[in-house]
Amino acid sequence: MQKKSSMQKLLARIAPQAIIVFTLTAFMIIGAVVFRKIDPVLAEQSFYEVIFFEFITISTIGYGNQYPQTTKSRIFSIFFSIIGIPLLVVTLGNFGKYLTKFYWKAKGCLSSQKTDSELVNDKDMPGFVIALLYFLTFAIGFLFIPHSGEAYSIDDCYFSFISFAAVGFGDKVPEIDTFERFSKVTTYLLWGTILNIILISYMNSWFNTIFARQPYRGRDVEVLIGGQCITVSEITSLVAQQFHASPHQVRSILHDIDYIMDEMQTHDSDENLEGLVQ
Repeated sequence: MQKKSSMQKLLARIAPQAIIVFTLTAFMIIGAVVFRKIDPVLAEQSFYEVIFFEFITISTIGYGNQYPQTTKSRIFSIFFSIIGIPLLVVTLGNFGKYLTKFYWKAKGCLSSQKTDSELVNDKDMPGFVIALLYFLTFAIGFLFIPHSGEAYSIDDCYFSFISFAAVGFGDKVPEIDTFERFSKVTTYLLWGTILNIILISYMNSWFNTIFARQPYRGRDVEVLIGGQCITVSEITSLVAQQFHASPHQVRSILHDIDYIMDEMQTHDSDENLEGLVQ
């Protein structure tokens, strides 16, 4: 029974992301078919080259070596981007979250201190790990990713940077004349975009810590129970285990209760004020 419950939880987590990935894939395939029908220049290119054109469009890299040539394809590219850009961001953003969760889960498995994964969902990946991943990624790009610049030179790092940063000047563009190269370049750019999302999340938290007010984390507050200090997050975890619910569900219920209590206090204050006025 417990194994079946674990499988259901796993499917509940995987299914939404699988649906998003399937939607994005179908969206790209349908878009490629439409682009090839309404744009004669794109129609002369291979199907995977049109897919790559769509990717650099909705990833906002835009190298400039591929672009719509007709009025119809330009209009279609506008609507395609309006839907495709947020869809790609959500998809890759979710992969970034899963990668971060995987890091903390792997660290928990290797560490003697076990941490409930439900309680570290909002923790960012450490900066040194992100820097290491960038170093390894740029090294892979240096060795294996084909582009129009000079191989094994500063052009490799330059191409990777302008691609990941979605600058795409167009002076250095990827070479995708074969399906193998297309696969390598697309996978590389997807991975780089995911890394960027992780880095932006980390930098946002860092700037908030340095320049903004420290965010209030109620779950880290310690309370005294039976002569022992325990954090709100630990209480949440214990209650979740007692009622066979996830800590996220318990926190959601506590937020609802807090909202109800605030409403009751506001209502009582209004009644007292009316009594004083009368």
